[in-house]
Amino acid sequence: MSESAIQFDSDISNLDTHTTNSSNQHFDFKHCPRCGSPLIPAISISGSPSTDWLTCTNKTCNTYVDTYTPMPHQASVHLDSHRILGNFGSYGTGKTKTSEKEIEKHIFITPDANILLGANVTSQYEQTLLRDFEKSLPAAFLDNRSVQKGYLDFINGARLMLRPFDDPDKLRSNNYSLVVMLEASEIEADAFHQLKTRLRNTAATYTDSDSNQTYDWRKLICESNPDPGWIRTDVLLVSDTITQHGRFAKEDYTNLIDYLSIDKSISSHVASTDVNYYLPKDYIQVNSKNKPDWWVKRFLYGSFAFAEGLVYPSAVKCIVPTPRDSEGKPLTPRHFPHWKILIAHDYGLMDEATFVFVAIDLPRNKAIVYKVVHTNNASLEQLANLFKENIRDISFGQMYTTPIIDPKNNKRDYDKKDLISHYQDYGITFKPGYINVEARIMRLNDYIESGVLEIWDCCDFLIKEIKEYKFKPKTLNEKESENKPIDARNHAINALEWITMELPAKPNRLYLTGYDEYGRPMTEEEEKRRKAREENWQLADSTESDASIYIGRGAFGIQGGDF
Repeated sequence: MSESAIQFDSDISNLDTHTTNSSNQHFDFKHCPRCGSPLIPAISISGSPSTDWLTCTNKTCNTYVDTYTPMPHQASVHLDSHRILGNFGSYGTGKTKTSEKEIEKHIFITPDANILLGANVTSQYEQTLLRDFEKSLPAAFLDNRSVQKGYLDFINGARLMLRPFDDPDKLRSNNYSLVVMLEASEIEADAFHQLKTRLRNTAATYTDSDSNQTYDWRKLICESNPDPGWIRTDVLLVSDTITQHGRFAKEDYTNLIDYLSIDKSISSHVASTDVNYYLPKDYIQVNSKNKPDWWVKRFLYGSFAFAEGLVYPSAVKCIVPTPRDSEGKPLTPRHFPHWKILIAHDYGLMDEATFVFVAIDLPRNKAIVYKVVHTNNASLEQLANLFKENIRDISFGQMYTTPIIDPKNNKRDYDKKDLISHYQDYGITFKPGYINVEARIMRLNDYIESGVLEIWDCCDFLIKEIKEYKFKPKTLNEKESENKPIDARNHAINALEWITMELPAKPNRLYLTGYDEYGRPMTEEEEKRRKAREENWQLADSTESDASIYIGRGAFGIQGGDF
């Protein structure tokens, strides 16, 4: 993906919010385009006159006309041919109407289609898209419906299935030709990735026998307001194209995009509220009154930057391709004898037990995350063996410091032995990591922003965590957000934070010594204290002229010659 793939819809950005849409004047919605008879509202599935569809009064004509005229930003979504489509926008942009019409279109052009509509909970689609769909689509197109089993069948064999997406494991049994995820940010990422694998119903494919060309219109639509979670990391920032609609939707994602992970099958559309020229002209002004800046930017301007709340927003720029040998295996510390290695371990039983390996490359002034190992439901003996297996490529003398472990001193069994003591039973010594979360975040962010941290792309477990690690979301009920991240899915992140707390501010200042909590070498602090003692000695009532002799006697009880 190049920078040019981040597009701005110039036609939309130049529209005035109160401009009327005149494109529907190209067609006379009063008379049938076939026989010229008058058109009247069709009876919808709900039993009421359709909100969109008209039907010919000539019963033998059997013509139906859809009066829906998409706004330009909606048309851009309808015309997008990517397999995975993110339709993101702020309030009032018509996202749900766009999804509704995508379902209708898919039904008409795909006999025997299998369509899945869902959200995290049933009410999120029953009271929104499904309700509007039933008020729009003519009942004449419906063949059968089962409320109990949650599906609608249509006269061409297409089926619309309705499901909550609260349990990704329940999505394994069917193959779909179209999937629509409403309020996608509230659905688990696992459901999205599971549904991608189920998008394999061939009803939405066609092979031309003459040209032997295959056409494929299977699609998965993620519809949502801007959010810092997986829709940002797994859809927006890996999109082949990002098209921004509206005068307010003009964000630069260049420094956030993970260019190594671009997926050519994904595209995203981001719209700000001003694209909808049917809204009252003062809609944005009224709804932004007395709202904090982050709320306005997120829910009226469609901003992902103000919605993010990410702890490490620039971490993706640290990801680099993993260097490999001639057999395609990642290089190890044995290939770099000058490396100094640090290891940290975040213990977990049901959660992931994680080991993070970092190398310090002094000539390049880089801290390199070259390996991450994780597992769960492993005994302590299994974890000890896993640790030993993964340090075999570290040569004698390469370890910079004692491996680090969770400082919370976790207890493992009834005798109340801590983890450090347990690991010592297996011949492994750990030391506790730094506790203060704010200091750890500051140090790791310094490493990221200064460009001295590299993360090999083989460390996918850490990469996934760091892309999704965020602070507690802000709400209008909170005057100030809690300045602590959500303590979940951060096992590799914690280990990396403990490692950076062992390092100086710049990796190339590394040498074998200790560091205080501010990253200052202890040797420097000792030198300052030595000079201070010398100065104090000069003011003391002593006849000895050698400060080192005085210090030696006072501190160690030995003669100056032995000091």
